[in-house]
Amino acid sequence: MTTTAALRAGQPWPILAYAFRPFFLLAALYAPLALLPWVGLLLHQLTLPLGMSPMLWHGHEMLFGFASAALAGFLLTAIPSWARVEPLVGVRLAGLVGLWLAGRIAFWFAGVLPGWLVAAINLAFSLWVLVWALPALFSPEGRRHLSLGLLAGLFLLAQLGFYLTWLDLLPAQSGGLGMLHLAANLLLVMIAVTASRIVRVISQVAVGESGSPRPLRFTPAREHLAVVTLCLFALADFVARGHPVTGWVALAAAAAQADRLSEWPWGRAMGRLYLLLLTLAYAWLTLGLALVGIAALSDGLPAYAGRHLLFLGAVGGAVLAVFCIAGLRHTGRPLVLSRLIWLALVCLVLGTLLRSAVPLFWPQHYLSGSVLLPTLCWLLTFWIYALSFARMLLSARPDGLPG
Repeated sequence: MTTTAALRAGQPWPILAYAFRPFFLLAALYAPLALLPWVGLLLHQLTLPLGMSPMLWHGHEMLFGFASAALAGFLLTAIPSWARVEPLVGVRLAGLVGLWLAGRIAFWFAGVLPGWLVAAINLAFSLWVLVWALPALFSPEGRRHLSLGLLAGLFLLAQLGFYLTWLDLLPAQSGGLGMLHLAANLLLVMIAVTASRIVRVISQVAVGESGSPRPLRFTPAREHLAVVTLCLFALADFVARGHPVTGWVALAAAAAQADRLSEWPWGRAMGRLYLLLLTLAYAWLTLGLALVGIAALSDGLPAYAGRHLLFLGAVGGAVLAVFCIAGLRHTGRPLVLSRLIWLALVCLVLGTLLRSAVPLFWPQHYLSGSVLLPTLCWLLTFWIYALSFARMLLSARPDGLPG
C-alpha cells in the first residue's frame, strides 16, 4: 500500500506502521555520524562546542543515540508480539521519533545549550520507551520477558548517572566514563537474554533449510549461566574496573558464553547468513570478555582491545543481526538476505579487527589503521544495511498485514 493509499484508508504511513521501521533506519543512518566529532578531533579537522570531552560525547551518542534507537525499535516491536498488546504506531510513534531526533540535535549543541535541557530531552525519550514497555511486560503474557524491561530500566539509570556526573551533581569519582561502561555492559546482558529468544527460532529455520541432520538442543541451565555470569561481570566492572577479581569474573563469563555457543547449530546451518550474523556477534562477545579478563590479570594486554571487540563486534554485530532478522520477518518477507549484507558483515568484521589489533601491533599506523579505516568500515556496514532495507522499511507489507 502506498503512502497516499494508507492515508486515505485511515492507516498510518508505512514508516510509522511499526516502531522497527523508523528506528532501525534512523539508527543505521546515524551510526557513523556519532563518530564524526571524535574522529575529527583526532585528525585535527573538526572542532565543535561539545560541552564535554570528545570521548565522552562519542560514547554517549553511540550508546544513548545509536544503540538507544536500535533498542527502542526492538522493544517496541517485540513486546506487542510477546504480551499481546497494541503496538505504538502513527502519531504517537512519530512523537517518539521526533523526541529521539530532538535529543540528537540537543547533544550536537550540548556546548551551547543548558545542560539540564540536553539531559531532560534525552532522558524523556528513554523514559517514554520504558513507561510504555513495563506495563505490558508486567502483564501475564509478557511477564516471562520482564528481564528485558528491568535491564532497560537499569540502562536508563546509567544514562541518568552520566548526566548527573556531567552536570557535577554526582562526585567526580563516579565518572561519566564509568556510567558509559555500565551502559555498554548492560547492552551485552540484553544481547545474551535476547539470544535465548531469537536463536531458537532462526536455528529451526536454518536447520530446516540446510537439511542438517544435527538435532537442536538448547539447555536452559547453560543459557541462564551465560546471563548470570554476564550480570556479575557488569557489576564487578562497575565497582572495580580493571581489578584482578573483575578479570576472573570476565574470564568466567567468557567461558559461559563459549559453552553456550557450543549448542548452536554449527555445520551446514551456519551457512545461512541470518544465523551467521548473530553467531559472530556472540563470538565477539566471548572473545572480548576473554581479552578484558586477560588484560585485568596481566600487564601485557591493554583493556581497550577487549572493549572494542565488545562494542564494535558484539553490540554492533547483534544490532545488525536484529536489524536484518526483524526487518525481514516483520515486513512479511522470508529470511533471505541480500548479497550486500555479506559485504556489510565483512566491513564490520574488518573494522572490528583493525580497531582492536592496530594499536597493539602497529601503533605507528594508529590514525589510518585504527581510526580512519574502522570508521569507514562502520559507515559502510550500516549504510549498506540502510540501502538494502530502506525500500522494505518505507513501504507496506506485501501480504497486507499490519506491521
